[in-house]
This record gives sequence, structure tokens and C-alpha cells, in this order.
Amino acid sequence: MTEAMTEAVEERQPPAAPWTPMAVVGVAQLMVMLDSTVVNVALPSIGGELPAGPSALQWTISAYVLVYGSLLLFGGRLADVVGRRRSFLAGLTLFTAASVLCGLAGNEELLVTGRALQGLGAALLSAAALSIVLAVYQVPQQRKIALTVWSGLGVLGATIGVVLGGLIVTAISWRWAFLINIPVGVAAFAAALPSFPALAASGSRPLRVPTAALATLGLACLSFGLIRLQDGATTASAWISLAAAAVLLTVLTLTELSASDPLLPLHLLRIPTYWLSSAGLLLAAAVMISSSYLASIYFQQVHDMSALAAGLALLPMGLASLAVALVVPKLVAALGPGGLYIAGAVAQLAGAGFLATGTSGVAATVVALAVIGAGLPSSFVPLYGIGSSHVRLQESGVGSGLLNTFNQTGAALGIAVVGTILAATVRDESGSGATAADATTTGVGHGFLALACCALLALVVALALHRLTRPSPPATRQT
Repeated sequence: MTEAMTEAVEERQPPAAPWTPMAVVGVAQLMVMLDSTVVNVALPSIGGELPAGPSALQWTISAYVLVYGSLLLFGGRLADVVGRRRSFLAGLTLFTAASVLCGLAGNEELLVTGRALQGLGAALLSAAALSIVLAVYQVPQQRKIALTVWSGLGVLGATIGVVLGGLIVTAISWRWAFLINIPVGVAAFAAALPSFPALAASGSRPLRVPTAALATLGLACLSFGLIRLQDGATTASAWISLAAAAVLLTVLTLTELSASDPLLPLHLLRIPTYWLSSAGLLLAAAVMISSSYLASIYFQQVHDMSALAAGLALLPMGLASLAVALVVPKLVAALGPGGLYIAGAVAQLAGAGFLATGTSGVAATVVALAVIGAGLPSSFVPLYGIGSSHVRLQESGVGSGLLNTFNQTGAALGIAVVGTILAATVRDESGSGATAADATTTGVGHGFLALACCALLALVVALALHRLTRPSPPATRQT
């Protein structure tokens, strides 16, 4: 390439953008991810003060991640239609206002409602934030750095969340686990106004609000039915809810498959690597959030640990995830994405399988949780990479959005199933004369047994993906 041609290429490259927009969306996204785990160690305190039963406590987590996950694609559509900055600010405002409702809630109904509204705000905010990152940082090196930071926010948020939640609950009150979002949200809003550039909206596509509502209602009925099963397999409301979920999700599927401009790009599930990656993300998310949920209950109710002590006991799990996340690029180069996912599934299976034995030692539990934590980025990173790599470039946005939907849905369904197993086991064991601590230990063990089954399914998915993604051997030349 001649010097003149090089100069012409450099002239066509967009100038480097300032890092202020990345800082704003990064803080907001960190707040969103932190709220996925910050309440885990606060659940016993919430249940004692409101009061709230086991199902309400499950919904404190599930309502957030379920609405967040099911409306991510709608959030992306809204950002395209009304503008990224407007959508981001609307989501940030709703998330902050909902945090106030959660922090001041006087009963379990208001708390769950506030968490659902937080999930809606998070979906609008998060989808617009990623779109802003892609629009602002067009210089290849800047975009690479920005996306690396973005992908690390999930692990960092989950790690900070459990410790910060424990610290806040112990030092002040569980309510401040939500109210702390107010100054962060206000500061992010004030910083976004001058730092975000004008980003044009398409304004030509329909929002598809009915489709988004149908998806959310169907998943809510599914989660509600699974949670209600903790009252017994003969609970009529559970089966009615599960039947309603089956009808709603079937209607949703048929509608979207025939739509010319679908909100949910279900046709992508015809790609083997894509649907396997989606299934893997659902399973990995279930293991991730349910492990910290079960461990928090175990540490506080069996070993009488404070919320802060429980948060610190969960810290090695987050640190192990963070440590592995830092070397994932090297691991992918050495093992390949399929091989790395196999290693991650094996780690989750080993940790959850050990905890399924109902061990009563805190130290052993912390180590097993760290093993699970190490397996999480070894699953999430290759799954997102494999899933998105086999999607056409023009569908990359909706393709990554649907992968995120499976991720968050897995978290919601995981809590619903594991929480139900825990509650049903504790009820049965207590009815047989076991002490509260022994009943909870058995229930936690059964919960981890369910997660070990998830990890075993993940290993099957990993083996299939490894077979589909390994490079073909070079053809031998015949003379």
C-alpha cells in the first residue's frame, strides 16, 4: 500500500472517541448486574422484617432477572426506534425509581413489584447501553477495549454484589441494598446528558409491545407454577399456571416464526451451534445464581453467620470467576472454545456434585463454590463466542440479544426450581422431626443435586459443541 493510500484510509477512519460515555454506561451496567446478586445475602433479613415467605423471597430474585431477560430484545427495539440516549435515560430513571420502591416497601407485594420494575428499567438501560458502546466506539482498538470492559462487568458486579450486600445489611439495613442505587442513578443521569453524542433513531420499525408482554407473561406463569409446586405436587394453581405458560409460549413461538420483522428471532434456533449455545447459557446461568442463593441460605441459617460473613464466604467464588476471566483468551487459544466449555462444565459438575452430598463444613463449601465459580467464565465466554459466530452479520444484534435472554431466563428458572426443591425438602424433613439446621442442610444438598444435573446436561451440550466447532483435519493430497 502506498503512502497516499495509507493516508486516505487513515482519513476515512473515525476519530477516537472520549472514554466518558463508556464510564457512564459502565457504571450504570455495573449497578444493573450488581442488583442480580446483592439481595442474595439479604434474603433472611428481608424475610424476617417484612415478613416474607419462601416463595416471596424467591420472587425477590426471580422477578428481577425474569423481566430483565425477557424484555432485553424489546429494549433493543426501543433504543432503535426512539433513540439510544432517550432509551438509556428512561431505563435509568425507571430503575432508580423502582429502587426507591424496593427500599421503602412495607410488604412483600410491593417489594416484588419494585423488583419487576427494576428488571424493566434494567432491560431498557442495558440494551441501550450496549448499543451506545457500539455506536460511539468505532475505532477497532477502542471498540475491543470497550467490549472487553463490558463483558467483565457481569463478573465484577456479581462479585461486588454479594460482599456489598452483606456489608450493607450488617452495618445499616437490607433496605439500603436498594436505596444505594439512588445516588448512583442520579449521578449517571447527570453525567450522561453532556457526554452522550446525538445518536439518530430509525423510527421506522414497530415496537411489538404485545409480543414483549406475551413473552414476559408466559415466562412469569412458568416461574410461578414451578414456585407453587413447593406446596405439593397436587397444588392446583401450580398446574394451572404451568398450563397457561405452555399455551402462551406456544402462541408466542407460532406468532414470531411467521412474523416478517420478529422481536424474538427464533429462526436462529435452527442453527445447531446457536441453539446449543442458548441451552448452555440457560444452564450456566441457573448454576451461577442458584449456587450463591443456596450458599447464602446455608451459611446464614445453618451456621448462623451474619450477612457480611456470608458475603465474604461467597467472595472466593467471585474471585475465582474473575481470575479465570482474565486468562480466558489464553485458555481459548490453548483449548479451543469447545474444549474450554467442557472444562467449565466439568468444574461446575465437580463443585455442585460435592455440595450435593450435604457437607456441613464451611471451609469445604467455600472451596467447592470457588470451583463452580472458576467454571462460570469458562462457560459463558465460549458460549457467547460460539453462539454469535455462526449468526449472519446483519443479525448480530438480535442474535446476541436472544442469547442474553436465554441467560437471564435460566437464572430466573434456576431460582424457581432450586428454591422450590429447598422449601419442599425443609418442610418434609421438619415434618419428620429433623431440626431446622439439619432440614436446611438436606434441602441445600438437594438443591445442589439439581444444579449438578444442570451441569451434567451442560457437559453433554459442551461435548456436542466441541464436536461441531473443532477444526476439520487438513485434506491429504493424493498423488
